[in-house]
Amino acid sequence: MAKKALNTAAWLRVLNELEQSLDTANWALAANSTSTSPADAAGLAPASTWRPPATIGPIPAQLEGRARDLLVCQQKLVRELDAARRTAGQHLAALRTVPPVRELDRSVYLDVTG
Repeated sequence: MAKKALNTAAWLRVLNELEQSLDTANWALAANSTSTSPADAAGLAPASTWRPPATIGPIPAQLEGRARDLLVCQQKLVRELDAARRTAGQHLAALRTVPPVRELDRSVYLDVTG
Protein backbone atom coordinates (compact mmCIF):
# COMPACT_ATOMS: atom_id res chain seq x y z
CA MET A 1 0.00 0.00 0.00
CA ALA A 2 2.84 2.43 0.81
CA LYS A 3 4.41 1.77 -2.60
CA LYS A 4 1.09 2.53 -4.32
CA ALA A 5 0.80 5.80 -2.38
CA LEU A 6 4.36 6.78 -3.39
CA ASN A 7 3.57 5.95 -7.02
CA THR A 8 0.43 8.10 -6.88
CA ALA A 9 2.31 10.98 -5.24
CA ALA A 10 5.05 10.78 -7.87
CA TRP A 11 2.51 10.80 -10.71
CA LEU A 12 0.71 13.74 -9.10
CA ARG A 13 3.99 15.69 -9.20
CA VAL A 14 4.51 14.73 -12.85
CA LEU A 15 0.99 15.79 -13.83
CA ASN A 16 1.32 19.03 -11.86
CA GLU A 17 4.56 19.85 -13.71
CA LEU A 18 2.99 19.07 -17.09
CA GLU A 19 -0.06 21.18 -16.27
CA GLN A 20 2.16 24.05 -15.14
CA SER A 21 4.11 23.85 -18.41
CA LEU A 22 0.83 23.87 -20.33
CA ASP A 23 -0.42 26.89 -18.38
CA THR A 24 2.84 28.73 -19.10
CA ALA A 25 2.61 27.94 -22.80
CA ASN A 26 -1.04 29.03 -22.92
CA TRP A 27 -0.14 32.27 -21.15
CA ALA A 28 2.74 32.89 -23.56
CA LEU A 29 0.52 32.32 -26.57
CA ALA A 30 -2.10 34.71 -25.20
CA ALA A 31 0.48 37.33 -24.19
CA ASN A 32 2.20 37.24 -27.55
CA SER A 33 -1.07 37.62 -29.42
CA THR A 34 -1.55 41.14 -28.03
CA SER A 35 0.07 44.12 -29.68
CA THR A 36 1.39 45.48 -26.38
CA SER A 37 3.22 42.39 -25.20
CA PRO A 38 6.99 42.22 -25.56
CA ALA A 39 8.32 39.73 -28.08
CA ASP A 40 10.13 37.77 -25.39
CA ALA A 41 7.12 37.50 -23.09
CA ALA A 42 7.04 33.75 -23.52
CA GLY A 43 10.14 32.96 -21.52
CA LEU A 44 9.68 29.30 -22.40
CA ALA A 45 12.36 26.67 -22.33
CA PRO A 46 13.12 24.99 -25.65
CA ALA A 47 10.76 22.17 -26.48
CA SER A 48 11.91 18.69 -25.65
CA THR A 49 10.39 15.29 -26.08
CA TRP A 50 8.66 14.23 -22.89
CA ARG A 51 9.05 10.68 -21.74
CA PRO A 52 7.07 9.11 -18.92
CA PRO A 53 9.18 8.50 -15.84
CA ALA A 54 10.49 4.94 -15.87
CA THR A 55 11.18 4.73 -12.16
CA ILE A 56 7.73 5.39 -10.70
CA GLY A 57 5.70 2.67 -12.34
CA PRO A 58 2.54 2.92 -14.40
CA ILE A 59 0.14 5.78 -13.92
CA PRO A 60 -2.51 4.92 -11.31
CA ALA A 61 -6.02 4.28 -12.65
CA GLN A 62 -7.48 7.18 -10.64
CA LEU A 63 -5.16 9.62 -12.49
CA GLU A 64 -5.80 8.34 -16.01
CA GLY A 65 -8.70 10.72 -16.62
CA ARG A 66 -6.62 13.70 -15.54
CA ALA A 67 -3.79 12.56 -17.82
CA ARG A 68 -6.20 12.17 -20.76
CA ASP A 69 -7.63 15.66 -20.15
CA LEU A 70 -4.10 17.04 -20.07
CA LEU A 71 -3.30 15.35 -23.38
CA VAL A 72 -6.41 16.86 -24.99
CA CYS A 73 -5.39 20.32 -23.76
CA GLN A 74 -1.83 19.83 -25.05
CA GLN A 75 -3.12 18.77 -28.47
CA LYS A 76 -5.38 21.85 -28.58
CA LEU A 77 -2.43 24.08 -27.73
CA VAL A 78 -0.33 22.46 -30.46
CA ARG A 79 -3.05 23.30 -32.99
CA GLU A 80 -3.24 26.90 -31.72
CA LEU A 81 0.54 27.29 -31.85
CA ASP A 82 0.62 25.90 -35.37
CA ALA A 83 -2.07 28.38 -36.43
CA ALA A 84 -0.10 31.22 -34.82
CA ARG A 85 3.05 30.07 -36.62
CA ARG A 86 1.22 30.05 -39.97
CA THR A 87 -0.22 33.51 -39.31
CA ALA A 88 3.22 34.86 -38.40
CA GLY A 89 4.59 33.37 -41.62
CA GLN A 90 1.86 35.08 -43.63
CA HIS A 91 2.63 38.39 -41.92
CA LEU A 92 6.33 38.00 -42.66
CA ALA A 93 5.58 37.21 -46.29
CA ALA A 94 3.45 40.37 -46.51
CA LEU A 95 6.22 42.44 -44.94
CA ARG A 96 8.68 41.17 -47.52
CA THR A 97 6.54 42.74 -50.24
CA VAL A 98 6.98 46.24 -48.76
CA PRO A 99 9.61 48.18 -50.72
CA PRO A 100 12.74 49.20 -48.86
CA VAL A 101 13.08 52.64 -47.30
CA ARG A 102 13.34 55.34 -49.94
CA GLU A 103 16.54 57.21 -50.62
CA LEU A 104 16.60 60.53 -48.77
CA ASP A 105 18.15 62.51 -51.64
CA ARG A 106 15.11 61.97 -53.89
CA SER A 107 11.95 63.98 -53.58
CA VAL A 108 8.76 62.30 -52.61
CA TYR A 109 6.34 64.83 -54.10
CA LEU A 110 6.08 66.20 -57.62
CA ASP A 111 5.86 69.99 -57.74
CA VAL A 112 3.31 70.74 -60.45
CA THR A 113 2.87 74.47 -59.71
CA GLY A 114 6.51 75.24 -60.02
